[in-house]
Amino acid sequence: MIICPDCCSAKRAKIPGCDHHCKYYSPLLVSSRKNRPPEYPLHLCLVSRSRDTGMVIVVGTRKRPDGNLKAMFVLLDLWKKGVRDCFYDANLSEKQFERACQRFGNSYIETDQAIIEEKEEELEKAEEEEKEIKEELIRVPRNTLIIEAESATHFDNGIKIVDNQEASGGKAIDSPRNARGIYEIHIPKTGRWYVWIRTFYKAGNQDSYWVGIEDVEPNPWDEQGGPNAIKIWAVPGDNSKWNRWIWDTSTHPLGKKIPGYFTVKRKGYYRLWSKGREPGTLLDQILLTRSRRFNPETASEGKPIPVYTEPHPYEPATFEECQRLINHAVEISKAVETEFPWEFKYWLNDIWGDIRQFPEHIGSLYKCHKCKADLPDQAVDLIKQHAHTEDIQFYILCRKCGGEFD
Repeated sequence: MIICPDCCSAKRAKIPGCDHHCKYYSPLLVSSRKNRPPEYPLHLCLVSRSRDTGMVIVVGTRKRPDGNLKAMFVLLDLWKKGVRDCFYDANLSEKQFERACQRFGNSYIETDQAIIEEKEEELEKAEEEEKEIKEELIRVPRNTLIIEAESATHFDNGIKIVDNQEASGGKAIDSPRNARGIYEIHIPKTGRWYVWIRTFYKAGNQDSYWVGIEDVEPNPWDEQGGPNAIKIWAVPGDNSKWNRWIWDTSTHPLGKKIPGYFTVKRKGYYRLWSKGREPGTLLDQILLTRSRRFNPETASEGKPIPVYTEPHPYEPATFEECQRLINHAVEISKAVETEFPWEFKYWLNDIWGDIRQFPEHIGSLYKCHKCKADLPDQAVDLIKQHAHTEDIQFYILCRKCGGEFD
C-alpha cells in the first residue's frame, strides 16, 4: 500500500504490522532508544488542580530558540489504568499553548454526578449573590486581574488565614515578616501592570506589605523586600489609613501620582507573591491592571471587588514532581497491562528526559484517595483485577480516612 508521509506519521504504530518490522519505521525506533537529552531548556511544569476522579493532567514545555514552545500534555489515571492519553506539539506560540491547555483540560471534564450537582448549587448561589449586588456593580478596566489573598498555591510557615466579615469572601491573611504567599497567574499582555492591594492597616507599626512578580521589573523597587519587590505602606505620619479597609498602592518616589507597577516583557505564566513586612497587616485582595487611571479605592469606596472568574485549571509544579507522577502512572500501566499511547513512548524523552532517571514511586501501587497513604494488598489487587472494567469506578480509602468498619 502506498501511503504519504503525513498519513504515515499520523498512523504509525497504530496499525497492526506497522512496527519495528517496517523498514522505514525501524530506524526511528533504533535512534529513539538512545535517549538523547532534551534539546531545549525547560520552560514550564504544570499539574491540573482537579483530581476528584483520579485523573491528573501533567504538562511540560521547553522553550525553542525562536521563542515558541514544545509542549506535552499527559493524562494520568492514578486510580485505575495509569497513562491514559498524550498530546504533543513541537511548535506552539504562547497563545496557542494557552488554548491547548484549556482544550485538553475540557476534554476530560469531571462526570461524577455528585460533583456536577455541587457545581450547579455553587452556580445558583453565585447567581443569587450577583442579583443582590447588581445595583452596586463595580466596573473595572478590561485588562484587570484580581487575586484573592487566601487562594495562594503555597503559604510559607506562619501565615494565617483569618476570618473577617468585611473581607472578600470573609477571609484575609496575616503574614509574619518575610513569609510569602505564592500565586500562579497568567498575564495576557505586555507592558505596565499597576498594582493595588486591599489591606487593613492597624494603628502603629502594622501598615505595610510587599508584593512582587518573579522575573518582572518592579517600579519603584524596594531593595529590602528582595528582587522584584514593591513596598505598599502608609507614609510615616499619615494615620488616615489606619484601622479601616482600603485599597492602597505604592507611589512614585518623586511624588508623582503614578501607582506602583511591574513592567512585563512577555505574555504568559508568572508567580506573583505577597510578603509580610509587619505582622498584623491584613491582606484581602491583590489587583493588577493595565489602566494607570483606575483607582479601586474610589471605584469601590474601599470595598472588595467581586471575583467571578474560576481559578486557572492548572497549578505550577516542580520538574521532579511531574516526573514522579508520570513514573507512578507508568508502573500502574505495566501492572494492569494498559497500552501506552504512541506519542507518549516516542516523545517522552524530548520533554521529560530518560525515564530510567525519574524519581521512584514509593509504597503501594494505588494510594488512599483522600490522604495518599498506602492501601493494603487486598485493595490494590481488587483495583488491578477490575482496572479495565469501564462500569466500575473505585473510591477506596485507608482505614484512618474511611473508619474502622467502612
